[in-house]
Amino acid sequence: MTATSLLLGLLLLSYVGSILAGNRTIRGFGLPSGAEYLLLGFVLGSHVLGLMNRSLVGSFEPILIVGAAWLALVAGVSFPRVGERRVRLPRALGGVVLSALIGAGVAGGVYLVLTALGQFAVLERWLFAAAAGAVSCESTRHALRWVVERHGASGPLSNAIADLARASSLVPPAALSVLFAVMPAAGLESVSIGARVGITLGIGGLLGLVATLLLGREFRRDESWGILLGTSLLGMGVSERLGLSAVATSFMMGLTVALVSQHRTELKAMIAPTERPVMLPMTVLAGAFVEVDPATFMRWVLAVAIFGRLALELLRGLLLSFVLKAPRGSWVVLGLGMASTGPLSVGCAVAIAARFPDTLGPSALVIAAAGVLAGELVGPLSLRRALERAHEINEDSLIPPPVRPSLDDANRRSMP
Repeated sequence: MTATSLLLGLLLLSYVGSILAGNRTIRGFGLPSGAEYLLLGFVLGSHVLGLMNRSLVGSFEPILIVGAAWLALVAGVSFPRVGERRVRLPRALGGVVLSALIGAGVAGGVYLVLTALGQFAVLERWLFAAAAGAVSCESTRHALRWVVERHGASGPLSNAIADLARASSLVPPAALSVLFAVMPAAGLESVSIGARVGITLGIGGLLGLVATLLLGREFRRDESWGILLGTSLLGMGVSERLGLSAVATSFMMGLTVALVSQHRTELKAMIAPTERPVMLPMTVLAGAFVEVDPATFMRWVLAVAIFGRLALELLRGLLLSFVLKAPRGSWVVLGLGMASTGPLSVGCAVAIAARFPDTLGPSALVIAAAGVLAGELVGPLSLRRALERAHEINEDSLIPPPVRPSLDDANRRSMP
C-alpha cells in the first residue's frame, strides 16, 4: 500500500464517518469507544496483514497529532455542557477529582511494578507511570450516549453519569501538559516545569481569547470555521515547536472559548459533528501504530493497568452509589459501567507515542488500546444494567422499526 492510497482510504473513511455521525436513523450502532476501528488498524498493520507497514504509518504522524489535538479541542468546547444542559460545578469538580484519583492509582501501581522489576531509572519510571495513568483515567461519554440512543435511557442517574464522564475529559490533557513539560524541546531547559505547564495552558487560553474576539457579536458559520481552524492550528504548531503538549493547548483553547464566548452553544453544535469523522481515521492509524511488546515487564504493567483500573472503578461505583442514591447492590455495575475509555484516551496515547518514540510512547499506546478493549467488554453492558436497576431504561421511547406488511394484512385491507 502506498501513502497516496492510504490517504485516499482515510479520507473515504472520514467521509463515511461524517455520514454516520449526521444520520440519526443509524445512531447508536457500532461500538461507543471505536474499538472496531482500532482492531481494523491493527489487522491492516505490520503484525497481521502487513498492508500498512511501520514506515508508512510513521509518515502520517503529523496527521495523528493534529487529529488528537482536534479531539481535545472538541472536548474542551463541549466540556461545560451535556446537550443543552449545563454541567453543575459540584459534579464537574467531582468528576475531575475521581478521574484524577483513578489515574493516580494506576500510575502508582505501574510505578511499583517497574520498581519491583528493576526497570528504568527513577525519572523514566515516573514518566512511564504518568503516561499509563493519563491514558487510563477517562470515562468516555460515548458509552452513555450509546445506551441512551439504543435503549432510551433518561433520568437523574443518567444525567449524573453523563456529567461525571464529561468532566473526566479534563484530566488526560492536564496530565499531558505536565508529562510533556518534564522533557521539552531545546530552549526551555532553563524554565521550571511549572512554568512550562503554564506556557502550555497559557497558549491555549490566549488563543481562545483571540478566537472569541475574532468571532465578534454576530455568529457567522463560515467565518467561525476559519477562525477556529486558524487559531487551533497555530496553537498546535507553537506547542509542537516548543516540545509541549498540543493536546493540552487545544483543550485549553476550546475550554476558554466555551467559557468566554457568547456563541458557545452555536460553536459546540458546529464542531461536535466533526469528532467522529476525525476519530475514525485517527483510530485506524493508531491501531496500525500499536507494537506488540514481548517484554516480560509489559505483561505485568498491562495487568496492573487494566485490573487496577477496574478495581478502582469498583471503588468509584461504591462511592457513587451512596452519593447518587443508586439502587441497592448496583455499585458493581455502576463502577464497571464507567470503565469505558474512548477516542480522547487513544489520542493522548498517540501524542505520547509521537513525543517519546522509544519505549515509553509505544507502551502507552499498548496500554491505551488494551484499556479501550477491556472497557468495551464490561462498560456498556454494565452501564445498561445499572440504569435498568434505576428504572431509567425506557425501551418504549424509541421509535420501533417499520414492519413490513404481510400477505394477511393485505388481504384484510382488501376485505369490505
